[in-house]
Amino acid sequence: MKKLLISTATITLLAAAPTLAAAPDFKTIDTDGNGSVSFEELIVVMPDTSKEQFASVDLDKSGELSMEEYTAATKS
Repeated sequence: MKKLLISTATITLLAAAPTLAAAPDFKTIDTDGNGSVSFEELIVVMPDTSKEQFASVDLDKSGELSMEEYTAATKS
């Protein structure tokens, strides 16, 4: 079930923002080094990302993307 949710979120995000296929490295975006990416950190490098797109890949609804969530969303 988790794989299905990740796949669905990935397809949703990539369909809405095709430029994410060439997304920067997770550690580059995680500027505060806390191991997750906030919406504010993400829009610095991907300014066309909406809050809805961000929320659709934030599977645990923590308000930040883990490395796994980010990787699943940007994997081509």
